[in-house]
Amino acid sequence: MTDKIYVGNAKTINSKYGDFQKIQFHKDDINKMVEFMKSEGTDFITIDSRERKSPSAKGWTHYMEVSQWKPDNQKAGSLKNPKKDGDLPF
Repeated sequence: MTDKIYVGNAKTINSKYGDFQKIQFHKDDINKMVEFMKSEGTDFITIDSRERKSPSAKGWTHYMEVSQWKPDNQKAGSLKNPKKDGDLPF
């Protein structure tokens, strides 16, 4: 299993215009994301926002993690190439 890559923090801000998420990344977080994209050979990255068990000292209620999920090639391939006899893959 690969090591988790933690990047950034977030918290919900209540304003007169409604609630929104404030997200913060340090430059080292950005570098981690760029290195991950280079190693995966992709131009995109997916970040998962997860709620902390308790807020940090600075009030951050969520943390960010680079999603390293990859589709199962066997299942993905079956969806791309359905059986030729007309049966649907599901």
